[in-house]
Amino acid sequence: MKLKRIWLTAAFLIALIWSAVAVVMHETDHLVSWPGKVIDLVESAPWLKGDTLSDDKRRQYLAQVIMNYQRLDIGHRKSLREDAQESLDKFFNSLSEDEKKEYVNRTIEPLFETIDKGLKAMPEEERKRIVTRMRGDMKNMRGNNKEGDRLAEQDREFMEKMIADDPILFLREAPLKTKMELAPILEDMQSRVQGLRR
Repeated sequence: MKLKRIWLTAAFLIALIWSAVAVVMHETDHLVSWPGKVIDLVESAPWLKGDTLSDDKRRQYLAQVIMNYQRLDIGHRKSLREDAQESLDKFFNSLSEDEKKEYVNRTIEPLFETIDKGLKAMPEEERKRIVTRMRGDMKNMRGNNKEGDRLAEQDREFMEKMIADDPILFLREAPLKTKMELAPILEDMQSRVQGLRR
């Protein structure tokens, strides 16, 4: 009888703890993000289902997607791309030109600041090594693209400029589509630059 009471008490306490955890998770859900949450948001965009939203509602929805994307760390962003690149591309392509700019300005542009500061703080040889590695990554990425041969010729001048004194300046001037394509490389470079600064 005493053992049964102990088990009932333990079960009650465990249920109480899990209830408290569920309440905390529910209350803080809007403060945290994970890849699955971003995938759900981009796949559930109302306009992808044919719904018409006012400009204000679209802006709010886009802001929600951006905010949740920004909260992901580099590992989560990589996982997101591996699991849902097609969904991300479909969402991005569904945006108006102004919305695309907003998305890139708030998700990709901040990477430039971090990389730029990190590169400027490095010795010149280390900086050249990292930029050269980034250039190689870009060439590999283009080589794996179905349109790689055509794009390689078009991008040769752009990639050569990246070895110039201010590669970040040239990246900032790249078209939106190029910035989106370069996101994985930029995030990888950000991670290397931050690692070397520590």
